[in-house]
Amino acid sequence: MLTIMKYIIIYSIILFFLGSCSFLEEYSQDTVQVRGYEDLEELLIGEGYMKVNGSYSLEQVASYYPYLHYMSDETEECEKSDFGSSGFNRRDAIFGYYTWQDRCGVNEYGSSFADESGDWTKLYYHVNIVNSVIDLIDEYIKGGDNEVAEANRVKGEAYFLRGAYYFTLINLYGKPYEISTAENDLGVPLKLTGEIQDVIFQRESVARVYEQIESDLKIAEDCLGKANLLGTIYQADSTAVHLLMSRFYLYKQDWKQALKYARKVIAVKPDLLDLNGFSGGFLSKSSVETIFSMGGHAITHNTVNQYKSFQVSREMYDTYDITDLRKSVFFWTYNDFVGYAKIAESSSFANDDPAADYYYNYTLAYEGRKIEVSDNFLFRNAEAYLNGAEAAAYLGDEATALDLLEQLRVKRFKNESYATLQKSGEELVTEIREERRRELCLEGHRWFDLRRYMVCEKYPYSKEIEKVYYVYKDDSSDEKIEKRVYKLEKNDPAYVLPIPHEVLEFHTGMQNNPHPVRSYRIESLN
Repeated sequence: MLTIMKYIIIYSIILFFLGSCSFLEEYSQDTVQVRGYEDLEELLIGEGYMKVNGSYSLEQVASYYPYLHYMSDETEECEKSDFGSSGFNRRDAIFGYYTWQDRCGVNEYGSSFADESGDWTKLYYHVNIVNSVIDLIDEYIKGGDNEVAEANRVKGEAYFLRGAYYFTLINLYGKPYEISTAENDLGVPLKLTGEIQDVIFQRESVARVYEQIESDLKIAEDCLGKANLLGTIYQADSTAVHLLMSRFYLYKQDWKQALKYARKVIAVKPDLLDLNGFSGGFLSKSSVETIFSMGGHAITHNTVNQYKSFQVSREMYDTYDITDLRKSVFFWTYNDFVGYAKIAESSSFANDDPAADYYYNYTLAYEGRKIEVSDNFLFRNAEAYLNGAEAAAYLGDEATALDLLEQLRVKRFKNESYATLQKSGEELVTEIREERRRELCLEGHRWFDLRRYMVCEKYPYSKEIEKVYYVYKDDSSDEKIEKRVYKLEKNDPAYVLPIPHEVLEFHTGMQNNPHPVRSYRIESLN
């Protein structure tokens, strides 16, 4: 029977990120017994998967990379307050991300810096947990057929999670995968064992990290295939692995594999919601489209029609045609405000002011609640249709691309006015990308998609994004005194996040990503 040291995991994580060599001498000598795969499964479920935390403001560090939605063109600052006023500033915690600063923790005055290492630390914490499971699980793949199947499921989940975490890390802190440069582009450090390693970690190449992700996902596919057990939406199964593999190969520009795995997902989970006559929350754990979810959901608490808050960008809202049913199902509007409404409206609060409906039935109603699906790590089968369509278009198989796209679109547009697409070549690829933007909005895809489009061998595309940021008289005031406009240029180095300052301080010699100091222009408040 194997033993594992209590706190080894904790202290190895501290050592890896922010600690010192003295931690090697400080762990507890208490031990716990691993009696079987069940104990490792308990560890995996309890600490290996992302936590589902309550919906709170962006200043709460419990959320996983919530700034993802605010760096892209999906959101913007709310310029008006339709009801009342709020002294609460929802923008402070992510100012450096929202405006693409060289230090993401900087405040709007440049006078102080918040900790930047939260997501790096949390993701590597989970990596270390799954590493520990991977180190031990083979010892317990034994017994009867059911026991072997269950142990293989645990092993498959662990490899899926490690692949998923490194895929997230490389797309936050590494360059997008460019075939001609991936061997030399800097990625992220790889730690592949749960043991304490008294070393200073350095960054591996993008190609090496992608190689590791691919290896992990293939092992996950094999183990979960052997297990042949259905998961819940909160535990990964073969379908979740296949969807992530489809996305992985799309990012890696391996179109044949991307299409292959998209088809595997669609073969077992083909049904799509028909928005004709649909009512209720579009995203839910019980939806026929939902495959897997982990992590929390905080959008509703930070998009509200008040000053110093965010809203869905008008630019994105305007990409939906009037016959596109998602325009009314996905969003809540009042005057110039566009609110996020992909989850069900809560009826917790009744009021007679239509301007306040969103605040009471989304922002306030969901405060502190654990929302059942994530806003940045949710897998839906609709993505498989879009992955497959994009890959097929790049391969020149436009018939397949159009067929997959039409299967999705016919469920999203009004039946009486639906018209099939008649596009090819670059026009077809552009339409697929725009359809992806509309369908997967605010689910954690857009920032990563904009990155990979820049280096795509077929029809590369880069976007300039501008963000307005208002300066107020003081923290408690609604009086604007300055309108700043920050710009992310096409092919801007800031499409890659800087390595957290705290990580660079500990890991001597680790190279940072180039990130220009970003200024702004001032425009009239009128």
